Amino acid sequence: MKDLLQKAWFFGLGVIDATKEKVEGLVDEMIKRGEVTQQESPEVVEQILNKAQEAQKALVEKIKQAIAEMKLARAADLEALGKRVAALEQEIKGKSSS
Repeated sequence: MKDLLQKAWFFGLGVIDATKEKVEGLVDEMIKRGEVTQQESPEVVEQILNKAQEAQKALVEKIKQAIAEMKLARAADLEALGKRVAALEQEIKGKSSS
C-alpha cells in the first residue's frame, strides 16, 4: 500500500489536471499488472485523485509563495505610479513656465 501511495504522489505531481478517466485508466493498468485487485480499485482511484489534488494545492501554494517573495509590482501599482509621475511632470511644467 505504501508503494501505491508513493505512485499516487508521483502521479499527482506529474499530472496536475488528473481527470477521473485518466486515473481509472491508470488503476486498470495496475489491476492488469496485479498491483491492485478489482475490489480495491474504487478506493485506489479515490486515493490517487485525492493525492493529485493535494499535490496541485501544494504546488499552487509554492508558486504563490515564490511570487510573493519576488516582490513584483502589480499592474494597479504601476498604474498609480504612472499617474503620480504624470502629475509631477505637470507640476514641474507649471512651475517652469511661470
